[in-house]
Amino acid sequence: MAIMTELVETEPLAFEEEIEQLVLVDVMVEEYKSIMKNSVLEVVQRPIDKLVVGSRWIFKLKHTTNGSIDKYKAILVAKGFSKVEGIDYEETFSLVARYSSIRSILALDMQMGWKIH
Repeated sequence: MAIMTELVETEPLAFEEEIEQLVLVDVMVEEYKSIMKNSVLEVVQRPIDKLVVGSRWIFKLKHTTNGSIDKYKAILVAKGFSKVEGIDYEETFSLVARYSSIRSILALDMQMGWKIH
């Protein structure tokens, strides 16, 4: 229990705490470079009648089995919860495929003789 308490206390709680740690700034820069390299983010003009989706940084500390810090991780996430269905968007999709969906597609591929690329 003491180890778990120690792990929880090492997680930064506020952006001001995070930005003071240079190692977290480095992982933020790495994540930003990865986003730009993989063309995940596209900057576009905002339509006059629409609101902007905000974003925030999520920081995680990965620990080894003995409790020491193994890796720092930073993820930039969109605050999609601020949007209203029917006004700001019409349909949704998942960026992550479920294993059952992948297996179904592969089974169809084999049955139909499709080529997957």
